[in-house]
Amino acid sequence: MLDQQTLNTLIIGDPSAGWCKEIQRWLAPQHVCTVANTSDEIDLSQITVLLGAPMELAQLIPQCPQLKWAQSTWAGVDAISRFASDSLSVTALKGVFGQSMTEYVFGWLLALERNILNHAQATGWQPIEDSSTAGKTMGIMGTGSIGSALPSIARQLGITCRGLNSDGRSIAGFDHVYASDDRLSFAQGLDYLISVLPSTPATDHIIDADLLQRLNHNAIVINVGRGNAVRAQDLLGALNRNVRYAVLDVFEEEPLPRDHPFWQKSNVFITSHTAAVTPSNAVVALFKENFERFSRGKTLLYKVDPLRGY
Repeated sequence: MLDQQTLNTLIIGDPSAGWCKEIQRWLAPQHVCTVANTSDEIDLSQITVLLGAPMELAQLIPQCPQLKWAQSTWAGVDAISRFASDSLSVTALKGVFGQSMTEYVFGWLLALERNILNHAQATGWQPIEDSSTAGKTMGIMGTGSIGSALPSIARQLGITCRGLNSDGRSIAGFDHVYASDDRLSFAQGLDYLISVLPSTPATDHIIDADLLQRLNHNAIVINVGRGNAVRAQDLLGALNRNVRYAVLDVFEEEPLPRDHPFWQKSNVFITSHTAAVTPSNAVVALFKENFERFSRGKTLLYKVDPLRGY
């Protein structure tokens, strides 16, 4: 039980931001709370709790000898997952991105299938025959809170859904779920390939030439998970063969270099890691819930498993 103990919390963020101020007010007066940027002069010797974006937390965690818990403001925690241990809890922001990711995925699918981008630029009568989502098969790599939000909308659009996760366990909403080791069977005959996978050694280049060649002709690939999942050279090759379009939000190197071949492909759409903006109210709500749990010695929500990396 830590609820009677004064805890020293550091929030890495804009001190003028409403969500930072709200957490700071909520913690006072029992606990010490500082809001700062990584460039500020900060005494880290007594920090017990950290809250911020993973890349910034990665710089600070090794400098905090008393740190017990680090809460990420992102779902992806690959930058800090290596710090998770029996003595340091690392938690991710989850359960809040399903809506925005669903909007992104189906917004792009409908735009591409119904030629909305072409119609929007028309300067004359163009009786283009649009295609449809009806009767298509979607494969979703990653069946967590984001991936499992997609099948309900897919069904309404006439799309059959397959899932892929580490062990093939059944997930509600999916017609069938495959284990990662059976990824090629999972990919066979897919019209849409959607990746919402986290970045772990097990997901490195899981979307490669072997997998891509099993997709249907005119397939669409969308990656909103992490960039490590895609072997870029293999996807470039598939874009010249059976993949009609790729919608890519994430990359192994970000920002994507200006000379990268993806920028030159007319059938690649790049959205610069904007698919799901972190809702500040969700950060506040989860931090409050986890802080209460932490102070009472209870299990934290969305705790990173050191062995799995997420």
